[in-house]
Amino acid sequence: MRLPSLQYLQLLVSISPPLLLLLGPDPSSGVKVLSFQEDGIATGSSVGIYQGELSRNNHIYSFTFCMRFKIFYLHQRGTIFFLYDSVEDRYWMLRGGSLKKYDIDNPNIDNPNIDNPDIDNPNIDNPNIDNPNIDNPNIDNPNIDNPNIDNPNIDNPDIDNPGIDVDRSTFLDGEKVQQAYYTVDRPAFGDFAAVGNGQAPEESYSGDITQVNVWDGVLSGDDIRGMAQCKSDLKGNFISWEAGWKLNNATSYDQPLAKFCQVEEEKLYFWFPEVSDYVGQYVCEALGTHLPHVTSLEEAEDLYHQSEVRWPESDHCPLYYWSSLNDKAKENVWVASYDRKLIDNSSYWSPDEPNGNRYENCAAVRRDGLIDDDCAWDRCALCIFTEPQRFSFLGTCEPELRNVYFVAYQEEYGGLVFKSYGAYHIKKENGTWLYVDTVNDYTIAIMEHFVPHFPMGRRVWRLEREVCGQESGGRREMLLTPCHHHQYTCDDGTCIPHHYRCDLKYDCRDRSDEMECELISFPSDYHQHLPPRVPGKEDSKLPVIVKFIIKSIDVQTVKMSMQLSYEIEMSWFDNRLNYFNLKTNDSLNSPRLDTMRKLWSPLVKLLNTDTIDSSLLADDATTLVRRLVPPLGRDEGAAAEVDIYSGEENPLSVSRKYSTVYACRFDLTLYPFDNQYCDVHLQIVSGQVSFLDVHPNSSVVYLGGSVLNEYKIGTLQVFLEKDYEPGEARIRVPMTRLFGNSILTIYIPSLILTIISYLTFFFRTSIFDVRVMVALTSLLVLATLFAQASSSLPKTSYFKMVDIWLLFCVGITFLVIIFHVLIDNRFVTEMSNNTNNNMGQQQQQQQQMINVKAFHDPVEFREGLTDLRITGISTNTNNNNKGQPQQQHHHQQQQQSKVKALHDPVEFREVLLGLRGRCRWSPINMTVSQLETLAKIFNLVLILGFIIGYLSYILG
Repeated sequence: MRLPSLQYLQLLVSISPPLLLLLGPDPSSGVKVLSFQEDGIATGSSVGIYQGELSRNNHIYSFTFCMRFKIFYLHQRGTIFFLYDSVEDRYWMLRGGSLKKYDIDNPNIDNPNIDNPDIDNPNIDNPNIDNPNIDNPNIDNPNIDNPNIDNPNIDNPDIDNPGIDVDRSTFLDGEKVQQAYYTVDRPAFGDFAAVGNGQAPEESYSGDITQVNVWDGVLSGDDIRGMAQCKSDLKGNFISWEAGWKLNNATSYDQPLAKFCQVEEEKLYFWFPEVSDYVGQYVCEALGTHLPHVTSLEEAEDLYHQSEVRWPESDHCPLYYWSSLNDKAKENVWVASYDRKLIDNSSYWSPDEPNGNRYENCAAVRRDGLIDDDCAWDRCALCIFTEPQRFSFLGTCEPELRNVYFVAYQEEYGGLVFKSYGAYHIKKENGTWLYVDTVNDYTIAIMEHFVPHFPMGRRVWRLEREVCGQESGGRREMLLTPCHHHQYTCDDGTCIPHHYRCDLKYDCRDRSDEMECELISFPSDYHQHLPPRVPGKEDSKLPVIVKFIIKSIDVQTVKMSMQLSYEIEMSWFDNRLNYFNLKTNDSLNSPRLDTMRKLWSPLVKLLNTDTIDSSLLADDATTLVRRLVPPLGRDEGAAAEVDIYSGEENPLSVSRKYSTVYACRFDLTLYPFDNQYCDVHLQIVSGQVSFLDVHPNSSVVYLGGSVLNEYKIGTLQVFLEKDYEPGEARIRVPMTRLFGNSILTIYIPSLILTIISYLTFFFRTSIFDVRVMVALTSLLVLATLFAQASSSLPKTSYFKMVDIWLLFCVGITFLVIIFHVLIDNRFVTEMSNNTNNNMGQQQQQQQQMINVKAFHDPVEFREGLTDLRITGISTNTNNNNKGQPQQQHHHQQQQQSKVKALHDPVEFREVLLGLRGRCRWSPINMTVSQLETLAKIFNLVLILGFIIGYLSYILG
């Protein structure tokens, strides 16, 4: 199957004569122009029948269609050209210019970046046309002139061709403005062609038509641009305009070809005599322009000349014209009234002007320059346009845009009339503004008196006919505005950017942009206690997106709790609602408090805290509507530029701040080298039965610092488990304990004390009291440290790692003390043995003497034994306490007490027993040095082994 190409030529030249393509080879020659329905009354009898030869056997797949046209009035659907096959009774074989009512204005054009001044502006009027009823609707709808392009569903299903892929290109003024692809299922052929009408009166055309040509092939871009610029003349080989047309209820005239490509630029002047500066400023700005700002005497003289030429029978405003300058804010600082910008106008004041001081604050134009004048005086107001302005009459619910769009004209001096593209006019009769249907000759509404008495802006009209379902006799607010689609109209008719509307600051001079900022539209069957349901899935649960924004975390390990300062934000779609004028800045899409209280919202249950269930929609809650998609369209019944957004595609978001303490379950086995987590356990419900579910896109965000006093916060997560209840979710806060403080306050001190107790093994063996005192002091400090550490932690039934460490330190210190006792006892035994050996023969001799004397005197025998014992003790004591004179007195007392024991048999026996035990008791058969070495090695191995095992367990 071959791929044909369809190029669709749509040309527009902004000139006042009919818009035509080339026909004659000589640009000065005349071209036939056909005029239909100049009165605007739709009829099926106005038609031009093609007189050239047509053969239904001539099937075309690729073709170029071209025409020029000029519109007087727009009907419901205007057809400029159609091709008909009488054998098969097929009407729309080829159709051009199917001007539907919604083709006039489409702000979402396919290619908004077209270098044509009439394209990027959605206003469809052509500003440079003298005829007040002429416009070109093809600017916004590139589908306007082609065979079934506006309807890809071909009318006749009885076709032989199974379907053809079509590449369609649309040109305007020789430039491509659109390209589209679609499929057609037949070629174009027929034996009858006509212009100016369709099958019914509402499909007829009102306007001029000329140079309708059809080629059975695709023209090149150069050919198209050449015709658009009047540089070449190509005639259709399938339909040729020169073949002639038989007219019925239509007229014709000839137009020189050269004039078709001439662009005539001419300013438009509207005069309004005897108005104050305020009224003059209002009238010009409400008409889409502003009062003149002259910069030379020549410009001032030209204004008076234009008045004399255009209105020779009027008084020509003999005095002054109001200027756009004023110094109302600050004396002698002249600014433009429409933008408040400073104007340097020192060079074109009249002589001795300005001279009015603070009493004359408005500038007026005189033939010899500017003067300052009293703003309340009546002068002439002159509004100058470089092109006609298109007005929109809003609040009428008019289904046909041809009756919504108007153009302003001044047909009499000081007067105004607004004419629509259809049959409606807004005009002033006998001092009263009327909204009328000129074709059917009846009044639709009458404007109530307003100061200033002009219809531009938001006005109240008394209905004579039904409008928007409102019966006649009622009062209705409607808006006549020159503002573009992207602008908002203030009550006084001036324009501001549309996003300035309800942005919490005044932008309109009358401050009307911050009034009636209603954001949400409730249907009549809306109930606050009923949650929205998913369209088409009424049995399913409504997904709610939960965003948990944590701002601060305070963890209390002893209390097993976590205090959070946070914000819960929940978003859902409510298909029952519509929203108005949403901003891209979501913070500006907040409804009023009374509106917020009407909304449905989920109930939040915080399950692991003692906080009661609460609704998000409290007075301290923040409610926003998030704009995600473009608007559905404009509210045709609103007297303002109101964009409607669907609640099914733009979510409602409610957020509220909380400060809550959550219960945690900490496992402190590895304290202080542990990792913990604490969950926020919440559930969203609606009434007793939960029709809600937490959306998988729910998230948690932590805005605070990651390092706390005791913990480092990890990556927060949202858990949605299958075994959870409907609407239930858990936000997990992972924490890693920072053990630096424990190292400094527990581990290092306890390790130092343990080392100190171990170092007592390196003290001199003889100073047993010092050894034991140091070890006991370390043991007491460790016990105190243990108690303090335990008091700062929760009471648990299991041991914590810090408990094991401190218990070990206490135990190893206690073991050191035991070794000291053993060493000291062994040391005393060795010292006693050494002393006995050194006494030698002296002791033996004394013993012999005692034994000999004992046979003669028992008392002497006892004294000898006592002297022997005392001598041994004294020798031992002197050896151990040499250099210690402070103990000599104590030693002498001991000797005296022991001498007395000789006279007391009981005491004497005890002395003998003590001497025996002191000299001989020792549980270990090791020397002191061996025992000390054993103690040092054993304790050192025990300490190092424990530390290595401790670290391995923690790190493993």
